Amino acid sequence: MRLLIATTRKDKSCDRIMEECGKKNVEVTRVLYEELRLHELRPEKFREFDFCILRDPYNTGRDFSIYLRTIFRFVGSRVLDCRTYERYPFYEDKLFQHILFRNVMNMPGFWYYNRVNEVDLIYPKIVKKRIGSRGREIFVINSGNEMRKFFGERDITDYFFEEYIGVEKDVRVIVINNEVIGAVERRVRLKNNNGYTGIGVKVTDRYDIPEDVCKKIIAVSKTIGSDFCGIDFVVDKEGMVYLLECNLSPQFVSLEHVLG
Repeated sequence: MRLLIATTRKDKSCDRIMEECGKKNVEVTRVLYEELRLHELRPEKFREFDFCILRDPYNTGRDFSIYLRTIFRFVGSRVLDCRTYERYPFYEDKLFQHILFRNVMNMPGFWYYNRVNEVDLIYPKIVKKRIGSRGREIFVINSGNEMRKFFGERDITDYFFEEYIGVEKDVRVIVINNEVIGAVERRVRLKNNNGYTGIGVKVTDRYDIPEDVCKKIIAVSKTIGSDFCGIDFVVDKEGMVYLLECNLSPQFVSLEHVLG
């Protein structure tokens, strides 16, 4: 079997995928989005591959999604998560995910505005970039003045506001073929990010998912049609569970270290 993996230099989990493929005598070719030239891509270059994995095109902070979509057009059903790419081309848009999943699992409240002068909120609020990766561009905004300064430097339509939740637990779940493989708890870290309060996480320990939450996680995976995904949720201080997002190209090296 010949496998193609398209990814970026910053994909920390790609080496582990290739290592496991080597154990099963799968011949792997890795191409980097950064090194591709769109005008040189041709369908015949991809016919030799039996299957393809198209990893996160946003994890460098740049948008390489045009390469993912072009390769997918060439190889079609021979791609991991092909059903998601076919049905939901905007799957990476976190705002779109709020619309897609809000009747599947409880999610934080959200607000979306076209202009800064329309914003009328009580703070603090979370501000998220609609398309981002690896926790980049997620901030805590504490006042209207800070919000106006923040969007004086950015296009507000690229972001949305989310309810600020007092988080007791932050959890990442790995799901393969609608089966929960494992879950880890992550410690939430607030950090300075270019003068604003950014949010990061660090994997800390194994997490046992309650059965009712597990069923909802699987429902999220089925809704988006994924073969392999990482689903994030938080639990507040009253025990209420909130889905945050679903990632089709999850990083899993830290999770693997914890779960073994």
